[in-house]
Amino acid sequence: MAFSEPTTRHLAWRLSALAAVLGLAVPSFSQQPARDLAEATIEELMNITVTTVGKKEQTLSTAPAAVYVITQEDIRRSGATSIPEALRLAPGVEVAQIAADAWAVSIRGFNSRYANKLLVLIDGRSVYSPLFSGVFWGVQDTLLEDVERIEVVRGPGGTLWGANAVNGIINIITKRSSETQGGLITAGGGSYDRGLGAVRYGGTLGARASYRVFGKFLKRDSLADALGNDANDRWGMLRSGFHSDWILSDRNSLTLQGDIYHETAGETFALVLLPPPYSQTFIDDTKSSGGDLLLRWNHRWAGGSKTTLQMYYDRTERSSVSDRTIHDVFDLDFQNQIQFGGRHDVVWGLGFRSTVEKIRGSFEVSFTPSNRTLLLFSGFAQDEITLVRDRLRLTLGAKLEHNDFTGLEVQPSLRLLWTPHRRHTLWAAVARAVRTPSVGEQSVRLNSAAFPGPEGMTYLLAFLGDPDFKSEDLLAYEFGYRAQPGKRLSLDVAAFYNVYHHLASAEPGIPFLESSPSPPHLVLPIHLGNQVDGAGYGIEVAASYTPVRPWKLSGSYSWLRTQVRHDPSNPNISSLSLPGDNPQHQFQLHSYLSLPRSFEFDTNLFYIDELKTQGIPRYTRLDTRLAWHPKEKLELSCGLQNLLNAQHPEFSSTLGIQGSAQVKRSYYGKITWRF
Repeated sequence: MAFSEPTTRHLAWRLSALAAVLGLAVPSFSQQPARDLAEATIEELMNITVTTVGKKEQTLSTAPAAVYVITQEDIRRSGATSIPEALRLAPGVEVAQIAADAWAVSIRGFNSRYANKLLVLIDGRSVYSPLFSGVFWGVQDTLLEDVERIEVVRGPGGTLWGANAVNGIINIITKRSSETQGGLITAGGGSYDRGLGAVRYGGTLGARASYRVFGKFLKRDSLADALGNDANDRWGMLRSGFHSDWILSDRNSLTLQGDIYHETAGETFALVLLPPPYSQTFIDDTKSSGGDLLLRWNHRWAGGSKTTLQMYYDRTERSSVSDRTIHDVFDLDFQNQIQFGGRHDVVWGLGFRSTVEKIRGSFEVSFTPSNRTLLLFSGFAQDEITLVRDRLRLTLGAKLEHNDFTGLEVQPSLRLLWTPHRRHTLWAAVARAVRTPSVGEQSVRLNSAAFPGPEGMTYLLAFLGDPDFKSEDLLAYEFGYRAQPGKRLSLDVAAFYNVYHHLASAEPGIPFLESSPSPPHLVLPIHLGNQVDGAGYGIEVAASYTPVRPWKLSGSYSWLRTQVRHDPSNPNISSLSLPGDNPQHQFQLHSYLSLPRSFEFDTNLFYIDELKTQGIPRYTRLDTRLAWHPKEKLELSCGLQNLLNAQHPEFSSTLGIQGSAQVKRSYYGKITWRF
């Protein structure tokens, strides 16, 4: 029995979430207040230090990649209370809320609840799940007041960061403990954020060490269904942690940090039954807990070279009505930066990662084998060559990784940076990146639906993993231009053309009979594979303008087109990512206005185009925030969000989680006291 193309395409986008079942020397210890965004000059903003593009410190204006920095002031004045909400501020990033604790976040296409072509780091610790190569955004809930900046790199970064850094990298960098001395208390709530609060205290340990400890909680109300009723997805989060820095000597520093968390989120599930009525819908909680510990040593050599050794351990437990997963990750990373000959700046390193997976499945979701250990070995080298001093630089590099799924993968890149004038920079790049298979894609069985067939026979639709699932690979061509036409205006333009091979696909197989579990049933299999190719191309424009010193304007526009194609001789093959899963047009405008008497008035406007495949209409979102500082270390703020619509959907739910929850209009109030 074969399925028609419309049938498989109807099921294909539900499959997009299939894989789901399946993270220096210390300066002085005085706490410096955050600088007002409107007080920073355009030149200062262009010279912000970034580390993600080259795994070393360099200024934003000289980075040969499409990179954007979300500063602590951006986060504070946006009113965001979670990292995904803060990511809306970056150009070209697709952020769509699905449930109270769930978002679809991607860069340059292929978005889904479990988007797998984006690498996310918190202080150098990867937070992707090896079960599906994506991110559970609900548990990435670090204290936002402690975030120094979020570096968003649009485009491949596999040469330095390895697999999954395909379409982009999000690197969340927290402050050193020396910058968070004293106390902090925040508390707030509103119609959506029912309650939120945090306590943090930082101190010193002698003359050469500092620390901070924190605890926070968040309780969110449910979103709404299409009729305005409760979507039953309330979210609660508890988290605590610490961060400490030591100056061991003039050349050595050490960082030790860690945290633990517990999350509970309500969801509406539809489980498959073999006897009538063939499915059961009910509300239950998904619970997640875990913790991590990271140690980093930095050494600066006499000749200017730098060495970093980092190791971390990360444990995650997640349970729902259909499965329970535990994974333990140990990661070791060595890196060295050396300059020689006056023209060469080389960064090289070695890495090792061990991941232990333990999975308890169910009739709906199961894995074979259910327990496994995955090993990853890697090495990279990149050389930035100065061809013409202060004018022309060439960067060559490659990373070699060996994984247990596909063996050796090579990810090379070439980047060229030309600075004809100190206010104008052009760059171009060509790079290869891969997205290695996940545990789910190779070993899952997902029983998706049961229904009656002829002569009373039960039919069971099942998605089956492919033990020979290949890596998805990308060849990307990029071009960028940065300019600072005047002291009050900056412009950043990036264009790209991406060519994808071996994208995830689904294809009907030959039906077979099963007698267990009872009653006997005919399985209609859909096999995962890599029989789809694709392309993506677009342009991203960002600008910042300061009309007068107390007022800053920034905005961006992005245009994206994606295509998928497969062998026309087999019309039953479907792609798991469809072009209509991503907005073709995105626009945003931000206004940060500092008023007399210590008031601030901030406005954020977002326009998101329709998602044709999912039937999600275009929408415009408007958020406003008013804050007052009666004293230097006391802030009172309130805000209104989603002002233009009573509610609107942003993405569709998948993987047995029912309905499309909609974001409601909301209000909030917050107090922040530093002491």
